[in-house]
Amino acid sequence: MFKKWANQMILFGSLAVCQAAVAAELPPTEIEYQYAEESGGKGKDSIKLTAPKACAVFEDARIVYKKRRYGQADIITKPNAGCDPDKAQCKLEVAWEHAPAGRLNYQVEVSWRLASGC
Repeated sequence: MFKKWANQMILFGSLAVCQAAVAAELPPTEIEYQYAEESGGKGKDSIKLTAPKACAVFEDARIVYKKRRYGQADIITKPNAGCDPDKAQCKLEVAWEHAPAGRLNYQVEVSWRLASGC
């Protein structure tokens, strides 16, 4: 009984290490934007994604604020997970706004994974 449990734990541990090794190969892409108009502002940023290396496909994206005062940024459209920038157009769109005397400095952090079969 104990031997079976120990073997399952070893298998689980090795799977976790393999997943961490694959994730470590593809660091996220970071794209930075900065806005600080005196009278405030709002707009949209359209980002055409490019893979950091061959066989990389889009996994997910998120907003990371660097400096933020009376401002907000939201991802309004993003491609489906698995979108391959080499074969299809993978675009991401971010809507942003900030109030007068505000500022907005954010990064779009894009996560990638290796496509199966690479």
